[in-house]
Amino acid sequence: MAVLAILEADARAAARLSTALGGEHRVVVRSTWESLHRALARESFDACLVDADHPDRASALREIATIRDQRPGVAIIACVGEGYDLGYYDLGELGLAGLIASRTLPATKLRAEVDRALATARADRITRSLEGRFAPPGPDAIRWAVEHAGSDTSVEKLAAGLGHTPRSLRQALEEAGLPGPTRILLWGRLLLAGARLGRDGRTVEDVAFSLGYSTATSLARAMKRQTGLTPGEVSTEGGMERVRQALFPEPRRKSRGGLGKIASLVLLAVLAGCASFAGGSGTGVDRAAIEDRLRTPPLDRAHVGVLVVDLRTGRTLYERDADRWFVPASNQKIVVTAAAWSLLGPDYRYRTEVRAEGTLAGGRLDGDLVVIGSGDPSLSRRYWPSGLSALDALADSLRRGGLREVTGSLIVDVSAWDSTTVAPTREVDDLVVRAGATGGAFAIEEGELHVVTRGAARAGEPADVEWTPRGPGGVFSRVTTALPGEERRVTARYQPESRQLVLEGAVAPGAADSLVFAQRDPVRVAAAELAAALERTGITVRRGWRVRWEAGDVGHLSVGVPGCRGPRRGATATCHEGAPLAVLESPPLSELAAGVLGPSQNWMAEQLLLTLGAELGERGSWSQGLTQVSVFLAEAGVEPQAVRPRDGSGLSAYNLVTPRALVRLLQLMAARADAGLYRRALAEPGEIDSTLEDRLRGLEGRVFAKTGSISNVNNLSGYLVRESGQELIFSILTNGTGVSATQVRDAIDDLVRTLAR
Repeated sequence: MAVLAILEADARAAARLSTALGGEHRVVVRSTWESLHRALARESFDACLVDADHPDRASALREIATIRDQRPGVAIIACVGEGYDLGYYDLGELGLAGLIASRTLPATKLRAEVDRALATARADRITRSLEGRFAPPGPDAIRWAVEHAGSDTSVEKLAAGLGHTPRSLRQALEEAGLPGPTRILLWGRLLLAGARLGRDGRTVEDVAFSLGYSTATSLARAMKRQTGLTPGEVSTEGGMERVRQALFPEPRRKSRGGLGKIASLVLLAVLAGCASFAGGSGTGVDRAAIEDRLRTPPLDRAHVGVLVVDLRTGRTLYERDADRWFVPASNQKIVVTAAAWSLLGPDYRYRTEVRAEGTLAGGRLDGDLVVIGSGDPSLSRRYWPSGLSALDALADSLRRGGLREVTGSLIVDVSAWDSTTVAPTREVDDLVVRAGATGGAFAIEEGELHVVTRGAARAGEPADVEWTPRGPGGVFSRVTTALPGEERRVTARYQPESRQLVLEGAVAPGAADSLVFAQRDPVRVAAAELAAALERTGITVRRGWRVRWEAGDVGHLSVGVPGCRGPRRGATATCHEGAPLAVLESPPLSELAAGVLGPSQNWMAEQLLLTLGAELGERGSWSQGLTQVSVFLAEAGVEPQAVRPRDGSGLSAYNLVTPRALVRLLQLMAARADAGLYRRALAEPGEIDSTLEDRLRGLEGRVFAKTGSISNVNNLSGYLVRESGQELIFSILTNGTGVSATQVRDAIDDLVRTLAR
C-alpha cells in the first residue's frame, strides 16, 4: 500500500478520508501545515491530500508550492469544496497530480482518484529519468502510457494525446530509438504494475485486475517476457525502478548484472568471440560424455540426430546424423516464424478493417457493414482481456465514430483466405482438442472453445454447461452429475454434419470444472460474436450477419484499389474504396512470434503460415503458405531436400527436417540486426507459461530454445551460452523413442547441460 499524508483540519472530514483510504493505503493525518511538513521531512510519502482552502485559498496555494519544490516525488492532490471554480486550478501550473472536487465522494471514487494521482506522479518520475536519453516524443509517450495504464487505452488514444496520428507516432518513436506505440502501452502497464507491486505492496492478482489483465498469469507472462523478471522479483527488488532499469538499461553500464537481456546477449557474444579467437578452453565439447549419453536408455534405441556449432565461427563441434530426416514436431515453428519474420518483417501488423458498402449519413449506413478479415491471430486473451473484448473494442470504435444503424447486413469478408479450416494432414482426433484448433481470416480466442461444467446438487441430474465464444454449432451436452463410484470425466466428440461438439461424461455434485476444446466453425463463431458486440454497443444491424467466402459475390466491389489489404499478387480478394470506418491493429509480428515460440502455440503458427500465402501468394491457404516457405528456404541457403513442410505448427507427423536445416535457420536469425529480439521470443528455463518453465533449471538466461513433442517425438533446438561465454547453436532431434516423453526430455536436458559446461 502507498503511504499517504492527509492535511484536513475538519476532524469529521479527516475521519471520513482516513476510513475511505485506510483499507488500501497507510494514512497519516495532520491538522496543520506545520505538522504536515514535519511528517514529510521524517518519512517517505507517495502522496499528500491537502485541503486547498485551509486556512484560506492563497495560504494553501503557497504551502502546496512549498511541497512541490521540496518534495518533487510526492503526488499532491488538492481537496476542494463542492461548487468550487475548478477552472481556477491549473494542475500543471500548481504541480498538482489530482483534484478531488468533493470530500463526500464514495470511497471507491476517492481511491480511484488517489490511484490516478499516484499514476500521474509516477509517470512524471519516469519521464524525468528518461529526459536527455530519448528524443521527443519518447519520454512523453512513456509518461502517457504510465498515467493512463489500464484496459481502456489504445494506440489511437495515445497518438491523439500526443498530437499525432498512429502512423506518425510510430515513425517518431522509431526515430527516438523506442519501439512502437503498442509496446510503449505495454511498458506503461508494466511500469505502473511495478510501482503497485513494490511501493504499494499489492498482490499480483489485484494489480493484474487493476490494469486490465484477465489473470495474474497474464501479467506475470508479460512481465517476464518484457523485463526478464517475475512479479515476485519486482515486488521485492525495487518495484517500478527495477522495471524501469530492465526496460531502459543505463547506457555504457560496465557490470553485466545490470544489463538488460538483449544487451547481455551482445556482451556474451563478444566474450565468446574473444575465447574462440584466442583458442582458449571451452571452445570444444565433451564428445565422450555426449556419446555415452546417446548409448544410454532411453536414447540408445531411438533415432537421434544432433548438430552443435559455434555461433561466431560456424565451426561444427559435434554432429550425429545431422543430414537425416526427422519429424520435427513443434521445431517446425522455427521454420515458419523464421520465414514470416524474414519475409514480412518483425514490425508487420495485421489490420482488421471495417468498411461501408453503401451511403453513410447521420449515423445511418444505407447498405452493408463489411469487416475485412486479415487473419489476425491476436484476438484472444493472450493479448486482450478476452477475444470478446477485442470485438467489443472494434464495435466501440464504430460507435464513437457515430455509427448507429445499418440497414443491410454485417458481412465478414474472408475472401482473401481459403475457406478450408483443417490442415491437409490432420488426424481426426486432432479436430476436438485445443492443440488441433483451426482458424481462418477472422477468428477469435485462438480457435478455442472454453467450457465450464457444474454438477447439480443431486447425483444423476443434468450438469449445467456454459461455453464461450458462442456461435453456430456450439455445444450439445450429455453431461450428468456423477453417481457414487461413477467415473468423473468429460469427453468431447465432433459431429461434422452439425459442426457441433457433443460433451459426455459426469462431474461431481456441486463441483465446477473448466475445459478447453477446439472450435469447429471459427469464422462463423467470430462473426456471430461481432454481431452480438455491435448490438451490445447500441448499433442496430437490420439484416443480420453472414460470411463472404468468395470475392465478388455481392456488393459494390473494386479489385486492385491502392491500399487494398488483399494479396500482393493475384486478384482474388475483395477490396473497398475509401477510408475504413474502424481499424483493429495487432501487435507487431515480433510479439506474435513470441506467442508462437515460447508457449508453442499451434493455432497462431498456422495463422502465420496462411498469412504468408495471403500476403505473398495468391491466397491464404496451406498450399500457398508452404510455397512461400519453400521459396524462403531456398533463398536462405537450406538444401532443398532438407525440409519437407506440411503445416506450420508441427502437429503433423508428415513434416520432415534435418538438424542441419534447423541450425542453418537459427544461424540466419542470429545474423540479423534484431537477432536478440528473435532469441528472446524463444522459450527460456523458468519462463512462465513457456515450454521450458520447468526444465533446465540453473541455465536461466543461457538457453533460448524451441521444444517439440508429439507421439514418440521429442526435440529441442536453439541457442546456448556456455560457462565460458561461448555461444552455441544446437539441434537435438529424437524420433521413434517408444518411452514416456518425460524420460526423453530428461535425456535431452542432460545433453544440453553437458554442452553448457
